[in-house]
Amino acid sequence: MKLSETILIALALGSLLLWILEVRRTSFAESYWILMVCLAFLFSFQFVRNRRLEREKIVSPTIKQMEADRNRKKKKK
Repeated sequence: MKLSETILIALALGSLLLWILEVRRTSFAESYWILMVCLAFLFSFQFVRNRRLEREKIVSPTIKQMEADRNRKKKKK
């Protein structure tokens, strides 16, 4: 997990905790915005993580592809 992903998940958990504490102190309607901030951090975490996983999938070939490339290079020599 990258640093940006760790920060986003920590912000999501922190804002969820703040929302729980705030909803106990006030009403749900007054603390609704904190819940939305929590969801925004959670969705941004998922977006960043999925984008990183897609980049890694595209950049790094599978082991079978690497073996096939090596075999082709050996046959050319």
